[in-house]
Amino acid sequence: MKHPMIRSRRMRYGSMTVSLTVTLIAALVLLNVIFTALAGYYSWYIDMTPDKLYSVSDLCRELLDDAIDKAEKNGESVKAEIIFCEDYREYEKGEPGHYIYTTAHELELAYPDHISVTWFDCWLEKSRADELGVTASTNVVLKVEGGDKRVFRQKEFFTFEGGNTTSPVGYDGERMFATTLTSLIGGERPLAVLTANHDEIYFDDTMLYSIINAGYDVLMLDLYYDEIPEDCELLICYNPNNDFVIKDGVSEVSEIEKVENYLAGGGNMMVFLSASSPKLPHLEALLADWGVSFGRKVDEKTGHPFNAMVKDDSVALTADGFTIYGSYVTQGAGAQVTQHLQSAEYTPKVVFRDATVLLAAEGFASAGNATYQKGSRTRVDLFVGSSNAKAYAMGEALPGYEGPLALMSLTTDATTGAQVMVCGSTEYALEDYLESAVFGNNDALLSVMKHMGKEDVLIGLRYKPFSTTNISSITTSQMLRWTLGLSLTPAILILAVSTFVLVRRKYS
Repeated sequence: MKHPMIRSRRMRYGSMTVSLTVTLIAALVLLNVIFTALAGYYSWYIDMTPDKLYSVSDLCRELLDDAIDKAEKNGESVKAEIIFCEDYREYEKGEPGHYIYTTAHELELAYPDHISVTWFDCWLEKSRADELGVTASTNVVLKVEGGDKRVFRQKEFFTFEGGNTTSPVGYDGERMFATTLTSLIGGERPLAVLTANHDEIYFDDTMLYSIINAGYDVLMLDLYYDEIPEDCELLICYNPNNDFVIKDGVSEVSEIEKVENYLAGGGNMMVFLSASSPKLPHLEALLADWGVSFGRKVDEKTGHPFNAMVKDDSVALTADGFTIYGSYVTQGAGAQVTQHLQSAEYTPKVVFRDATVLLAAEGFASAGNATYQKGSRTRVDLFVGSSNAKAYAMGEALPGYEGPLALMSLTTDATTGAQVMVCGSTEYALEDYLESAVFGNNDALLSVMKHMGKEDVLIGLRYKPFSTTNISSITTSQMLRWTLGLSLTPAILILAVSTFVLVRRKYS
């Protein structure tokens, strides 16, 4: 015979409550498991990172849309394949490659007719690996059907700082994919030639990567021995410390003549000098023909010339006043080059460090609005010092330097279409400024490239900094344990409270 308490109404209701609670817990756990599995398989997630690390931005989509539309109008088939060199599901376990895979999958979802994501085992499929150019250090291949391909190491999708290649400070996957896709879709990459025989000193490799990311192939060239290639679209002279050679009875080669012939054919050139650059008479004579000369003071005792430096305490980043924000030229033709930057919601600040003063060369008359004219050539300033800027040399302010002090200029020849940009700061291209997510140095440089005819320059795409320098490494098993723990804890608490209430009611 059953005990009377077991047959009581209170006990039956209590048993029903416990059964419903257990059933509810089981249902919640089952739904969580099912949803987690489906979310992992179909990539159902919301990017809740502060800087939208995973999401493909509207700007990226806009740039890719333009590249795809242009290719299709030219009758080209646009089929790109992002190939992982190992099972990409491995990346879902929380390794750094998870960032890369997620961006690739986002691109596939955004462009299902143009982009596909696949994988193969490079160790088992050796012949395919050789065909794609995959090595032991390769992680990702980006390939266009019937076209070119690019191979990448995982580290190339991240940004590092201070030479540290183990702890990334930001994720650059979106820009890397967008840059490569637009260049591959657009066909052959234009050529940028860097002079290499004048003791050019690069502080780091950031500028080279910026040029490559802008969609150029880069070639280092010794102008004394080699000719500038016919397909060169941009000639860059960065931080030369020895002068260009001319025919002078000793040398039968004139590097200056090679550059002049290149510009006469409508070429484009960028020159980066600074306050520490030595006097380079031959190169400076060439630049004077393009409207640019340099402010200097000569030491009366030694005869040594010192470049005038721009000092501006009102917009300085450093205590000495020589690392400054450049002011955008807001009127005239110079403003048009950087108009899209000035009209942005947040106009990026551009940094010039240890900049020398760019003066108007003899014969170039001011036409107002930071514009100077001589014959068919028009020089416009792009960035200047503020109204408080002063020119300093040998530790003192120089008299006679009036008006805005030019920091970067661009000269165009209306007859040939050639363009020459001069930047008064070599430190402008330091990693701290070009790779910054805050400063606009790289965007300003890209703006000049775009004005020089590089149509598919990706202005505005920057790396996305991590809130910490550690990449999240939570694994799938850890995620499941957290999910079960967070699901079961409330249910167990409810069950415990329910049992406690039932016992108290029984004996009350």
